[in-house]
Amino acid sequence: MERTSVADFACSIARTLDLVGEWWTPLILRDLFLGIDRFDELQRDLGLASNVLSARLKKLVDAGIVHKQPLPEDGRAVRYVLTERGRDLYPVLLALMAWGDKWLAGDAGQPLQVVHSACGAVTAAVPHCSVCGRPMALHDIEFRPGPGGRYGAGTAVIAERFASSAAGYGSTASPPTSGRKRGR
Repeated sequence: MERTSVADFACSIARTLDLVGEWWTPLILRDLFLGIDRFDELQRDLGLASNVLSARLKKLVDAGIVHKQPLPEDGRAVRYVLTERGRDLYPVLLALMAWGDKWLAGDAGQPLQVVHSACGAVTAAVPHCSVCGRPMALHDIEFRPGPGGRYGAGTAVIAERFASSAAGYGSTASPPTSGRKRGR
């Protein structure tokens, strides 16, 4: 069964998942963050078929998340290195890990600890405001339409809700008339 692309959704979550949401890709990224950067090591660590690993790495390279770097001792061999774009995914992986540690770690506890080098404490991902620096809980935030928002696949109900509010929502397309079914 072929996976449906969500890259055209007017949603940054959907577009991100289109690049890094395939089965195994977050674990490949995890390994790269942990310094496992050679194909054979990645394959051995994950127990992944070489064709699947090759396909996932190719997608990450094509997306500019990872680049291949020839090894000085053997110009034919490469290591996979996170680009700036790839390194910017670290909070996403830390947030997934924090959720898993809280809800899925089991009696044995968290399998991996994140230690803040500056203070030496074991820590976890916590959302903070990028402007004022204060912690953000779900009840502390609201969502508003952005300049790239529009009605379409993956955002139809969101667009309808924003359109009915004072905030409005994008102008590239309007919701269908009520009662009319949309095909996919």
